[in-house]
Amino acid sequence: MYAAIIAGGSGTRLWPKSRKGKPKQFQNLYSENSMLQDTVRRLEPLIPQENVFVIAGRTHKPIIEEQLPWINPDNVIGEPMGKDTAPAVGVIATLIHHRDPSAVILVSPADHVILREEAFRRLLEVGEQVASEASNIVTIGIKPAAPETGYGYIQMSENLRHFDGVEVREVISFKEKPDLITAEEYVSSWQYVWNSGMFIWSAKTIVDLFEAHSPQIHKLLMRYDKAIGTPDEAKVFDEIYEQFPRISVDYAILENAKDIFVIPASIGWSDLGAWSSLREIKIPDEHGNVILGEHVGIDTHSCLIHGEPDRLIATIGLDNLVIVDTGDALLVLPAGRSQEIKELLEEVKKKGKDRYL
Repeated sequence: MYAAIIAGGSGTRLWPKSRKGKPKQFQNLYSENSMLQDTVRRLEPLIPQENVFVIAGRTHKPIIEEQLPWINPDNVIGEPMGKDTAPAVGVIATLIHHRDPSAVILVSPADHVILREEAFRRLLEVGEQVASEASNIVTIGIKPAAPETGYGYIQMSENLRHFDGVEVREVISFKEKPDLITAEEYVSSWQYVWNSGMFIWSAKTIVDLFEAHSPQIHKLLMRYDKAIGTPDEAKVFDEIYEQFPRISVDYAILENAKDIFVIPASIGWSDLGAWSSLREIKIPDEHGNVILGEHVGIDTHSCLIHGEPDRLIATIGLDNLVIVDTGDALLVLPAGRSQEIKELLEEVKKKGKDRYL
């Protein structure tokens, strides 16, 4: 199996830790490692290091090579511009298919948390088995813990198979992020799971799907395929990126594809989309606080406090706050309003303080 790690994105809701120059996937937000490092590490017993590919913005390529010093530089793809996930997935699939036409590929975001790693790898083994049959697509669906409106959902059918106790169901449809009432309906039914954004398919399957459902992208990918390993590879790569449409793999491929299967999973998953998410995956102290960094407090309860190891955060009489200190910026807000950080960053920009972005 191969891994295609998608490491783009800005992670603005995790400002001020996540910045343009070093967004959340390259930060150590919940462990001693960066999220990218943890994403790759949990695959190591299953996927050989030489089979790991990472794609991100070109300016972040040095960070990737620094955080994954063992990686072959040819396995790090630097995008000249962001064009959403379809071109990124297509480029890595084409590159892997060029090297190994029989490859099975896991596509995974670089910025997700998975706490039950052994169970996760077991699901990947089953996914590889299903994806190797015919032209199947397999996705990992997360059993919902709450009516979350920030995630897309997957509707599953009653048709299922078992692989050594692992349940695999057919996908009926993919649902956009719902409103609260719809999310509550989804969660009350066994039929819906969160869309994790992880997919398993063979290299041949995904290349064929681009040809069938996104011929414009496929034509550009085939041009790239012919250039791989030639003196024109870098030039052609930049040229096709200029011509790629900006589109997600969900719209380009998955909405029209058939033979899609989902593995419903409870693996301690989070996309860590906001500071409040850390309170869901970290064990709080006796006062209900989640602390990362140096902290001394009096009468401080139910707070998330995230600081640098060489800076002390001291608090008195606080409840249910998020406090994030990066040395050059300090964020303080009620825990329930972390979704408003994007609006705050617009104000930072209006004030001409772009150096903090």
